[in-house]
Amino acid sequence: MIDGTAGGEAGRPPLSAHLQRNIPVLMGGLLLWTAGHFGVLAVLPLFLHDQGYDARSIGFTLGATGVAQLCVRPFAGWIVDAFGRRLPLVLALVLLSAAAALLLVPAGWVVVANRVLTGVAFSLGTTAFYTLVVEVAPAGRRSEVQGYVALGLTLGIGIGPPIAVGLYQSLLPEGSHPPERLAAIAIGAIAVALLSGACFCATVSAFRPLGRAHPYSLRTNFRREGLMPAFLNFCAQVPYTGFSAFLPLWAIGRGVGNPGVLFVGSEVGAVASRLFAGRLADRYGRRAVLMPTMVGVAATLMGMSIAVGVPAFFVLAMGYGALYGVAFVVLPGLAGEAAPPAGRGAAINTFGLGSDVAQLLGPWGLGLAGGTWGLGGALVVAGAVALLGAAAYLARWRRGRDTP
Repeated sequence: MIDGTAGGEAGRPPLSAHLQRNIPVLMGGLLLWTAGHFGVLAVLPLFLHDQGYDARSIGFTLGATGVAQLCVRPFAGWIVDAFGRRLPLVLALVLLSAAAALLLVPAGWVVVANRVLTGVAFSLGTTAFYTLVVEVAPAGRRSEVQGYVALGLTLGIGIGPPIAVGLYQSLLPEGSHPPERLAAIAIGAIAVALLSGACFCATVSAFRPLGRAHPYSLRTNFRREGLMPAFLNFCAQVPYTGFSAFLPLWAIGRGVGNPGVLFVGSEVGAVASRLFAGRLADRYGRRAVLMPTMVGVAATLMGMSIAVGVPAFFVLAMGYGALYGVAFVVLPGLAGEAAPPAGRGAAINTFGLGSDVAQLLGPWGLGLAGGTWGLGGALVVAGAVALLGAAAYLARWRRGRDTP
């Protein structure tokens, strides 16, 4: 339950009226955004596989998203600080709907084009979104508010992929060709993206765009406060690439008929973690919550590499979802609150670099791992990346430089 009164726990500032309005609007917009985004992402590997692509080819095709995100990063932080948070966020959803529309074209290049435009939308949209969420929450409750809003992410990932995969696999007429089935998914993704943009139009932000007082330069897009959060973001996103892009194919061969149910399991696990992890991080510090989370992510992915049957995969997916949910309650605040308001977009943009590199190197690297050691081996490699993040954060803490 969202506590908006001053009589909550001692030391916890109340939520403003604007924030109490923003939380459901941001949650709803994020739910629609992620349902469409991850629904398409879950279907594309199946579509490419049906078209004759192997694991390496699938990885390199999906990696186009990361290339596009990296190309936008030298501009996204400046755009969000100069033009405000809401306008770039809405623009990102319009671009995402255009990316989905490309999938209506029965041509071989459309998947790469979709991934490129999706990467542009993701880079700009996440910079604007996380900056908005961080700055509208009071300092002592930022992780908690992140948790409330991130329920939209939880529900979106839980709803979008199962519906999209189910439609693609079995709910459409028998004998239909893969491009025809993909077109049906695309129509739904267009509508969902536009509805999400409409939700974000209703948000309220006290931040005033800097406009001409914030001229463009490369330095206006990045801040060093975001470097460690960016690396941790990378170490959390590569495992998610393994979970979302490679696990469905692996699970089908291990007794899971519709791998979309694994996304449901992951989001069931994420619900409780998003509600309570934020309060724990605000009270005890982010380090105490984040390090065990990264180790747990590694353990669940490695467990999936040897799992067989729906029950084992579902339980591991629930555990993975709970841990992934904790990481993304904590990480955006770690980046955003270290920077002043005028540079917060740049700090969040730097944080987003980790996601960009993960979406570039993750599909490519895991695709190579899958081609060499099989899809189960790719999941083990994804888990090892999460362990690397935990080790790096521990090393920084031991040097006395951690700023939780």
